[in-house]
Amino acid sequence: MGIKEAQCDTCHHTHSSAAVEATQALMEVNNTNTNDHHQQQPDHPTEASIVINRVRQDLRIIYDVGQSTTRNYWSVLCSLMALFKTPVSFPDYIQCFKIAWRSVLQRHRNNHKNIQFMRLCLANDALQCLARQDIKVLGYWESAVQVVLSLVRNSDPNIFHEVFFVNSVLKKWILSVFCDKEMCSNPYIRLDMLMMIQTWCQNDDLDNEEVSEHVIAGLMELSVYMDGEYESTPGGTGLTLELSWCRVIYTLLTKGHLTNVYKAATQQIQSLSVGPEARWLARMVEFVAARTTLIKSNLQSSCMTPINALKALECCLVLLGHLLISCGKTFTCRGISRVGVVSFIKVCVIVLEVIPALWYHHANSCNLVLISISEMIETLTSSPKLQALVQLLGRDHSQEMDKIRWSASNFGFQMPVITPDEDHVTTQCPERFVDGVTQLMIESPVLLQTSQVTVDETTLVYLLLQKSPRCPFTRTTLDQHSFCRLPELQQEIHAWRTNVSTTSHHHNNP
Repeated sequence: MGIKEAQCDTCHHTHSSAAVEATQALMEVNNTNTNDHHQQQPDHPTEASIVINRVRQDLRIIYDVGQSTTRNYWSVLCSLMALFKTPVSFPDYIQCFKIAWRSVLQRHRNNHKNIQFMRLCLANDALQCLARQDIKVLGYWESAVQVVLSLVRNSDPNIFHEVFFVNSVLKKWILSVFCDKEMCSNPYIRLDMLMMIQTWCQNDDLDNEEVSEHVIAGLMELSVYMDGEYESTPGGTGLTLELSWCRVIYTLLTKGHLTNVYKAATQQIQSLSVGPEARWLARMVEFVAARTTLIKSNLQSSCMTPINALKALECCLVLLGHLLISCGKTFTCRGISRVGVVSFIKVCVIVLEVIPALWYHHANSCNLVLISISEMIETLTSSPKLQALVQLLGRDHSQEMDKIRWSASNFGFQMPVITPDEDHVTTQCPERFVDGVTQLMIESPVLLQTSQVTVDETTLVYLLLQKSPRCPFTRTTLDQHSFCRLPELQQEIHAWRTNVSTTSHHHNNP
């Protein structure tokens, strides 16, 4: 017998019923190691199981016969809502999630606002059920929660904040999943919990110091998985990862909960003992740059709509600004400043590469993104405490900054001019004063023991902040015993610079 196929009446895509059954079969896999005592099937059909069977039949009609109208789908979602709002047996919970999986396959085919509203209510009620049962997100439940998170991710942000309700039980469960790998071994599901945590920003739930400490601990522990590739939002509307991160980080910063993090990071960098706080801040700005690259790729491949891409890019810029400026003392420290500046340049260049193709149809949104860049550069250049970042931009990235200024001027934005720092010219200094990696003059010399190459502290910190810190010459692992300061060479450099400065002064003032 041939495979039945149904054509959706809203997007005219053809879907195989065999594919739907395969998806359902995937969801049949139960976790044999967790909650087995809950999964005993009842001897007689329950009232909920009767409703479940009816809903399943309705979905089969929608898929196999092609009657995917708004009215039919509304009816199915209403039935699911009724199920989740009543106490049902554990096996019935499983059946509800199987149906939710089938319903989420409709998300690209029916974008009626009322249907979006109902989908989000369905996701909310499903999570409430999991929270009441205090479910560990393991085995079967990983797939079940991914279904719910898909419903959330593909929701309109405005509808999401209107509908989503987090009570104390659900909040406690979300926080435990986010922070505890025993509650959820999948780090990407845990990161996706930020979509729910970001709703707490509006309700001042992150005012609670204990809650914020748990959120920060989860963010730091999960930073190793922030590679920029694990989630991309397809076309249409949706809650982007960038939006969640931006809201959570901004709230933590403005409430003062990250103060201890960037104080600890500053101390670690100054003592050349890079720890988790410094690594996390470095990963955060690198993560923003990686996400920007991914947004550009998704836009070019039509995986994101232009308006969604612009919103995500604006979030990336705002988040980068929060980090570099609010944690300014940390990001002006030697080494981590280089990480921040490199990410800043990457983000600005990519944004200005994307905007020309979108300007004609989305001029207002493009303007907002350009304003974000302009305000960031204005703040950097006008703040005395951020001058170390500005000097680094002028010294190492003058060409990129000129390109940014030229591109922005085409749209009527005048960016400040950042001139190179002539104090770092190395053409006349002794060779032993030159960094073996950057070929720039050293300010604070450090010897890499395995290669016997001298570098500046800035270079060493930059190397230590990498995921796998290694000597660039021998590829051996860098640790606290693989380098040492050179105080005598430091004195020589200081004396030479003083002499050059004095000589230059006499020449200029005969």
